[in-house]
Amino acid sequence: MVQYSNFDRTMEASHHFTCASRSASKKGASSKRQMNGRFFLRTWTEGLIFVLIIIGLVSCQMNQKEIPYLSTKLSPYSDELGIVPSSLPKSFFQAETYAKLETGLDDFQVHTGIGKQGNHSGYWMQIETTFMLTSLKKDESLNICRDTIRHKFSGDTTMITFELIHHLSTDEIQYIWLDADNNRSEKAIIINIDHPLRAGKMFPNLTVEQLNGGKLSFNELIGKTVVVNWWHTGCGPCIAEMPGFNKLVEQYKENSNVVFVAIAHNKKDDVARFLESREFNYIQTLANENAVKLFKDSYPVNLIINSEGKICDFSRGGHENKYLEIEKVLNGLLE
Repeated sequence: MVQYSNFDRTMEASHHFTCASRSASKKGASSKRQMNGRFFLRTWTEGLIFVLIIIGLVSCQMNQKEIPYLSTKLSPYSDELGIVPSSLPKSFFQAETYAKLETGLDDFQVHTGIGKQGNHSGYWMQIETTFMLTSLKKDESLNICRDTIRHKFSGDTTMITFELIHHLSTDEIQYIWLDADNNRSEKAIIINIDHPLRAGKMFPNLTVEQLNGGKLSFNELIGKTVVVNWWHTGCGPCIAEMPGFNKLVEQYKENSNVVFVAIAHNKKDDVARFLESREFNYIQTLANENAVKLFKDSYPVNLIINSEGKICDFSRGGHENKYLEIEKVLNGLLE
């Protein structure tokens, strides 16, 4: 039988304690090394992701900078150029300068310039067959006017977008085409869009206030062919097409199944004052929030709704012979 003295027991306990301490110390060091390794790996991964993001952003910016602005210059305008529609009365608008923007697309033309509407000067654009008046924001510090133009055409089912800069001191025009995400492009891009008033869609259940009182609900007109005009009292092309529209009203006055409705994006008093000096024989109504959401703030818009409530023709832009286009569609519907 082996016996242990107190000294031996003390030494044995001390030995076990020392071994346990060393073991714990080894385990702690190992755990610490593992934690440091995981921390390093996570930090390295996050750093790599950050670097890749920066490289992507820089690359994107470099690609944007690789496509420079195109440049042209305004020149004096003459009627012989035939860019501005000859049907547009000069009493409403007179073009003074023009410039052609190179689109890079076959048979797709864009022109812009400066002209006068009454006593006010402003910018005009002829994009394909659509004429429009617009404005650019002035930067006094740089002595330029600039803006991003988003123009819809083909019944508002397609659009082109570009940035336009007019250098006031030199009459230089700079422009850059943009895609649907506002990225620069070397040529104009035709962007397809969905529009609530495009041909083939049902016309929404819109209710508007009539100028002479009462409400007009388009749902109540189902069963009739409805011709709609969206206009503004300060719109030159809107005014130019009114005499022809009055001819249409006269032509179809015996047909109770054809209704002509005008929706003015003006206050009631402004419309009433306007009609005191001009004749416009459509049923006169006033725009509300729902109407503005549908038609937006570009004038004029003309559309034809068939007896089933479906839009069968949509067009933006106006001129004095616009009524002939509408008459042709009406004749096809009523045959």
